[in-house]
Amino acid sequence: MMKLFSVFILLLFTSLSYGTDIPTGQDSPEGVACDAIQAYIRCDAKAWLKTLVRPIYGEENNKEYLAFTKQMLALMKKNKADSSFAAPKIIQCYKARPFSKNGPGSLAYAVHEFTANRFVDVQIELPDGQKTNLRYHVLRDTDEKWYFEPRPDLCPLLSMGLNKEEPSTEVWKNDSGKETKTETKQDSPKEETKSETKKTDANKQ
Repeated sequence: MMKLFSVFILLLFTSLSYGTDIPTGQDSPEGVACDAIQAYIRCDAKAWLKTLVRPIYGEENNKEYLAFTKQMLALMKKNKADSSFAAPKIIQCYKARPFSKNGPGSLAYAVHEFTANRFVDVQIELPDGQKTNLRYHVLRDTDEKWYFEPRPDLCPLLSMGLNKEEPSTEVWKNDSGKETKTETKQDSPKEETKSETKKTDANKQ
């Protein structure tokens, strides 16, 4: 069953190491998803915080978001001193996908000015050899960087249907030796309108 990484259920007491051909960098949704994992695993609080989305949950929920980040930072500090960690491995990262529903993308743009709204599936292998898939919600901000959104429960409309989406099947690949760029259009009402206009004009011709 697909599990939501954002609550860190599986990774609270374990660490992750990179496999080969794993994306990195905030210029892609897959990259920031894997960077968030690696920063947490390395107990690098600064790097982990860098991957996180800005507070977008409203006054009260932003307080809960802040409390959550403090809790995670405390956990990283504790984990850093724990030499008993086992180390699951990232097996592969799948290409980012848009939501099948129109709502999340439109809301992300209209209310928070995010230019794209995606999710990324990552497969890991646990120390006991068991493989499982984790799902990450990521957003592209106006600075054109992608950010990990770790608490979709605080703003469920932004990730409507997240755990009901089918498992990803297209694997991210670094074929050229450089990170594969993921093509993402702007999830804005304007872009959707332009697209529909082009279709209409083509039909007239």
